[in-house]
Amino acid sequence: MGEDFAVTFSYIPTIRKPLIAAINGACAGLGFVFACLCDMRFVEKQAKFTSAFVNRGLIAEHGSSWILPRIIGLSNALDLLWSGRKFDGVEADRLGLANRLCEQGTARQQAIDYIKDLAATAAPNSIKIIKAQLYRHLNMTFGPAMQESNQLMAQSLGGDDFKEGVSSFVERRPPEFKRVID
Repeated sequence: MGEDFAVTFSYIPTIRKPLIAAINGACAGLGFVFACLCDMRFVEKQAKFTSAFVNRGLIAEHGSSWILPRIIGLSNALDLLWSGRKFDGVEADRLGLANRLCEQGTARQQAIDYIKDLAATAAPNSIKIIKAQLYRHLNMTFGPAMQESNQLMAQSLGGDDFKEGVSSFVERRPPEFKRVID
């Protein structure tokens, strides 16, 4: 993805914080693309999805051809993009598009609770690095991705967050990680 970030909406995966879509209703066209570009999707069962591009004489727009097969696989992506058919949250879950299947009226709160849990237990710097690492590694072969992971791990082992993580574990208390300012 690297050099393509000047393209419309391609900056979304570079946002350093977790980006979670809470979907409770219609998610179509550009809204569907935005949902796919989020890191995770909390989807209510009754939510309705469609790409609908093909039904308007359009192609898969704004990176949906890149991200959707990575989320749900090539054949499932082709099915949704070729047919433009509508599907609900239950099928979104079955396809792997939904990370959490939620009851009606609960997706937003479940997404908020998930983020609050991350804020209470996970090192913000680790979250930031892992997100960048995963998106970058989508376009790398295994060897270079492994080398970079090993370098990042060595840096992590020497950091304050690792020390705090171990101390909080040994002392049986919640971690107190520093905020990421940059």
